[in-house]
Amino acid sequence: MEVKFYDTVNDELLKFAVIISQSNGKWVFCKHKERDTYEVPGGHREAGENILETAKRELQEETGAVRFEIKPICVYSVTGKNRVNDTGEETFGLLCFAEITEFTKELHSEMEKMVLMDELPENWTYPSIQPKLIERYLQIKNNSVIGTIVTVTVDRPLGSYHPEHKEMYYPVNYGFIEGIMAPDGEEQDAYILGVNEPVDKFTGKIIAIVHRKNDIEEKWVVVPEEVTFSKEEIRQQIHFQEQYFDSEIVM
Repeated sequence: MEVKFYDTVNDELLKFAVIISQSNGKWVFCKHKERDTYEVPGGHREAGENILETAKRELQEETGAVRFEIKPICVYSVTGKNRVNDTGEETFGLLCFAEITEFTKELHSEMEKMVLMDELPENWTYPSIQPKLIERYLQIKNNSVIGTIVTVTVDRPLGSYHPEHKEMYYPVNYGFIEGIMAPDGEEQDAYILGVNEPVDKFTGKIIAIVHRKNDIEEKWVVVPEEVTFSKEEIRQQIHFQEQYFDSEIVM
C-alpha cells in the first residue's frame, strides 16, 4: 500500500474526502457498526458534489458534527488494493482538518458511534493509510506554526520550582499562550529561551515544536525574534523537564 501527497490535482480526480478532526483537544474517531476498529471520518464523493461539500457531509454523517470549522490540508493518493479499492490503481482524495465544537446526540449513518480520544488508536480500520494522513497533518501544522509570533503568559518563571513537584527547578521561563488550545485540552505550553531573567509575559517567535512520543502534550519553543538555537542547544536547555519523556524536536 503506497500513500503519496500532492499540493493539488485536477478536481475530477478527487473521488473521496477524509477529515482529520479534533474537539476540545481530543481526536475524533468513528466506529463502524460492522467493525471493531476505528477510523477517521470520510467517504466517497457523490455525483455533482463539490469535494469540500463531500467533506462537510461525511463529517456530519459520521461524527454528528453540527458546528465546526473545516479547511483543506492537501491532496493524497493511495495505490494498492484495500477495502474500498478493488483494482489497486492510484486513487485521489482531499485531506481536510476540522475543529468540531458541537455534536448531535444521534448518528444517522453506518457508524455505530463517534469516540473522543486523548491518544491515537491502535486498532485502525485502515492501518496502512490513515496513520500516515495524521502524520502528514501534524507535519503541516508544525511547519505553519514555526516562525509565528506569540505572547507567552509565564506561570513558572526562571528560578522558580514546580508547584507540585518541588524538586523540579525551572532554569528557563515557562508558560502558556492564551486562547490556543493544545491536544490535552489546556492552553498551549511554551518554553522561553534566550531570556535570562524572570518575566511575567513575553512576545517572541516560535522556532521549534517539542513533540512527546509517549505523551499527548507538545511544547512550543519561543525566543526573541533575533535569536536562534540549534536542536542540541534547545535539548540541553529543556532537559530539566523533557528528560522524563521520549521527546523529539521539530524545526
